Amino acid sequence: MLRLSTLAFLVLASSTIVIAQTRPATDSLVLTEFSSKILAEKRRIIVHLPLNYLKEPTKKYPVMYVLDGGNQDIHTSDKISVLAGASIIPECIVVGIMNTKTSRNRDQTPPFMQTETEDPGSLMGNGDQFLTFIEKELIPKIDSNYRVNGYKTLTGHSRGGLFVLYTLLERPALFDARFCYSTPVWRFNDIIIKKIENYIKQASFNKPSLLFLSAGANETTNIVGGFNRLNIVLNANTPKKLTVRNYLTPLADHQQNPLFATSKGLVEWGKFYETSNNGPTK
Repeated sequence: MLRLSTLAFLVLASSTIVIAQTRPATDSLVLTEFSSKILAEKRRIIVHLPLNYLKEPTKKYPVMYVLDGGNQDIHTSDKISVLAGASIIPECIVVGIMNTKTSRNRDQTPPFMQTETEDPGSLMGNGDQFLTFIEKELIPKIDSNYRVNGYKTLTGHSRGGLFVLYTLLERPALFDARFCYSTPVWRFNDIIIKKIENYIKQASFNKPSLLFLSAGANETTNIVGGFNRLNIVLNANTPKKLTVRNYLTPLADHQQNPLFATSKGLVEWGKFYETSNNGPTK
């Protein structure tokens, strides 16, 4: 246990230094653009392949889908490389889902919330359409082009966290694990907290599922307050087979929190993966 805590701290405190020393420049990165019929536009993804992907041609891997590709996927993939290299978590394919110039608010906002919080006349979010795109187009594309083992994780920061929680409500079985960082669950009078509370009172999960929630201790009172209220709801009504882990990141603000908390979440994810139906970490 001491070994896990110490290594996680080192990754948190100095991941860029560790990565510079251990991660070779020959990592496999694949930038792909394809046309989506569902979204009626072209979308780009960044696929980060594990260090040993080409060396082990029969091995299959879990996949972590990361919103805000080109940003959040980069440090996530780096931390996975460090922790997997220490045999704490499994190697993993990371898929960064990039935004277009105008898609972030539209895609990552649930359809029961408006895209602009300061504009009462703004459009409702298209999170339902974006979820269909991920389920019907993106995941099949990854499954058909890479060696995957069927274990899927979704991670999102800020507004992306709202979308991750929305998938829990709408497609609970689509992902095995979910990470939400600095999520503004307070918006529109805690509407997503209320929906989650109503949902989990009658929900049943047909397989083990992990939900990791994190906020920075130096974030706004709205973010931290919403984080605390959501955890109270989840702790009071956690369904069987749903494991909830939460972490208030010391000294972190809104932008820093995912950079620091990802390592903590990945360690929890590694332990959960090891005990789930998909078997051992190494």
